[in-house]
Amino acid sequence: MSRAGWVALWLVCGCAPDAGVSSAAEPVNLDVDAYPFDTLSEYGFFAGALADLAPVPGVVGYTVAAPLWADAAEKGRFFAIPPGSTIERTDEGAWEFPTGSVFIKTFYFDEDRGQAEELRIVETRLIVREDDGHWQSYGYLWDEAQTEATRVKAGADVVLDFVDDDGVLQSQLYLVPDQLACETCHDRDDVSVLLGPSTRQMNTAWPIGGDEAVNQIDWLAEHGYFSADVPAAETLPALARPDGDASLNDRARAYLHGNCSHCHRRGGLAGGTGLRLSAYIETPSEYGVCNALGPLSPSGRGRSFDIWPGRPDKSFLPFRMASTDPAVKMPELPNLTPDDFGVALIEQWITELPGEPCE
Repeated sequence: MSRAGWVALWLVCGCAPDAGVSSAAEPVNLDVDAYPFDTLSEYGFFAGALADLAPVPGVVGYTVAAPLWADAAEKGRFFAIPPGSTIERTDEGAWEFPTGSVFIKTFYFDEDRGQAEELRIVETRLIVREDDGHWQSYGYLWDEAQTEATRVKAGADVVLDFVDDDGVLQSQLYLVPDQLACETCHDRDDVSVLLGPSTRQMNTAWPIGGDEAVNQIDWLAEHGYFSADVPAAETLPALARPDGDASLNDRARAYLHGNCSHCHRRGGLAGGTGLRLSAYIETPSEYGVCNALGPLSPSGRGRSFDIWPGRPDKSFLPFRMASTDPAVKMPELPNLTPDDFGVALIEQWITELPGEPCE
């Protein structure tokens, strides 16, 4: 198993014998009317030492096929829905979760990037479905002792020391976003929405509820999480893993979907640009091929189109992905460092993309 896979599995099961299920006697607290609490432990999401992230009954670990880059952070993802409630699944877009649902995302770093042995948890974000249908965000900053996380409204700047793959001591600044920054990405047409849990993203294998990888949609259907019968997952749309062995086109489109489509879609923060980066967009001009930059775009330094087939050096999309200039870089929030893997993937895709030169 890859380093990322090993660490993610550790976060799902807490190295417990029954992955994804703890022996805690009390179920999770989903009294959202009492939220937010001052500390993460007050919610009762996890049993035992908090840093083990061993979920109590009713809290389910999951993954997504194409994760969002977050300055090299790994993530532990969990959700819980009220007893007796169900999820409305759709082929396109985010699933509909019932009032009282809670998503828990924890961001952590490998302090020795070559060994995956020294892990530091930095923050946990909650997003809660309230009575009016709004998804409310709360952020929690972990202490140095890794025993508790305390609520922060204004975000925080965290300096992380780590050893890189070459054994050299490095340091990076990591931004814990404030509460309003979270809502910026989750808003669509001025309504807060969920981003990750969708059929394309969830239609992938993961050790959900056990120590063997199974398809998440099949598992959730088998355990009664959906409001209606669900076809076999193999018949449903799915994103490729960007670092997997699917075609270059599928992997690149999946990467853009996971990292960019929440803003680059109708109603999103970048909806006015006309650039649509969801994986199900089929018209090349909509996902950027020979799409001319708008008058409000930052300088492309000679690049006039989002994607110029065969010419990543003339394409604005990878230029923005590789930039650290706050006026140019993408995503805008909160990343400070480019994703070298993602930039290389999109540049390779554009290099092999068929099409006439842009004019």
